[in-house]
Amino acid sequence: MKTKKVMLITGATSGIGKALAKFYYKKNYKLILTGSSQKKVDKLNNIFKKNTLCICADLTEPNDVKRIVKESILKFKKIDILIANAGLYEPDQIISGNPERWDRVIKLNVTSVFRLVNLILPHMKKNKFGDVAITSSISGHQAIHWEPIYSASKHAIQSFAHGLRTQVSKYNIRVISIAPGMVMTELWDLDPIKDKSHISKMIKKGNALDVNEVVACFDFALSRGRGANIRDLVILPTNQNL
Repeated sequence: MKTKKVMLITGATSGIGKALAKFYYKKNYKLILTGSSQKKVDKLNNIFKKNTLCICADLTEPNDVKRIVKESILKFKKIDILIANAGLYEPDQIISGNPERWDRVIKLNVTSVFRLVNLILPHMKKNKFGDVAITSSISGHQAIHWEPIYSASKHAIQSFAHGLRTQVSKYNIRVISIAPGMVMTELWDLDPIKDKSHISKMIKKGNALDVNEVVACFDFALSRGRGANIRDLVILPTNQNL
């Protein structure tokens, strides 16, 4: 009998992360789900009742990152798959922007991933198995003028993923980057319930992605044989002109 895989998903209280959690919960994965809001993490506890550890943590705080890994290993003894999904979006004009906000974008979108991967890799190496999957963005493949700080953070994480892959492939660890275009989630200040009609129209017109299309990309990449590593997978709405 196969041992159930253990998956850690950051940013699991909304958007892509929550959709991933629902998908893999139905597939009977053991889940570690993180979020920065205690109220939202409590809601996760009400949804995911078995084989799940929900942790409220601020990924920009190094001690919180350490705590996530420590509690995960204590409960499940291993982490097979990391989906580094948590992120902060910041469209801004450089001339009038807020550098403190920029710092938080870099800390969450980039540095927290560095730290989390650094702490998890020894466990994956020991088990000679692992997948590191990162939620990137089309902004990591080309600079977008209205979001230069966000684009910079995603370019950084793309470079990190490519370099990391070559370092850890010998340990049977794969590194995957999924780069969606516009996805209709809370990242764009949209409420999945209140804005349901607007979201549906955007998706039908091919101007935005359904979050479940992004989940399908993750599952495609993660379900390949161990001899195949989907290094980069870009998915765009049909009419997104980038």
